[in-house]
Amino acid sequence: MNKILVCAALLVLSVGASAQALWRGVPAGATVAQVSALVPEALPAPADTPASADGRVLLHIPRVELVDADFAVDFAFEQDKLTRVVLQAHTDSATQARAIAQRLTASLRSSYGLEISTKSRQEPLTPGIDRKWSYRRASVHLQVVEGTVVRLRYGAEATRPSSPL
Repeated sequence: MNKILVCAALLVLSVGASAQALWRGVPAGATVAQVSALVPEALPAPADTPASADGRVLLHIPRVELVDADFAVDFAFEQDKLTRVVLQAHTDSATQARAIAQRLTASLRSSYGLEISTKSRQEPLTPGIDRKWSYRRASVHLQVVEGTVVRLRYGAEATRPSSPL
């Protein structure tokens, strides 16, 4: 009997460990109710919130402080399953956006290691940052867009079908 309990416990732990954790450990594929339970400050998004490339935003946090900056957080769902968490900060200047992005980069590197891609432009007219991390079947994408917007996306990576060979 003990062997069965140990096997069942290991199975439950392995299923949980393989889940794609997004921001604050919320697993990809979670329902609105599950996200609300894990992140109680997430409020229902207004009904007229349009769907975006990230999916349909159903939950929203108006303000979260991260690296000394205020971010809005959107939880995007497809077919009632969480697919992305998008954090976005609007700044007053490109210099401020780059500084926030640099602080985020340092934090993300300490959590996920070196990024898998970096496209940083140093020209003063296009102060963009575009960096990606991949960690345990989840991706993290940091961008400075439109010069003054810092966007951080957490998403589940698509699983690859196994090869028949």
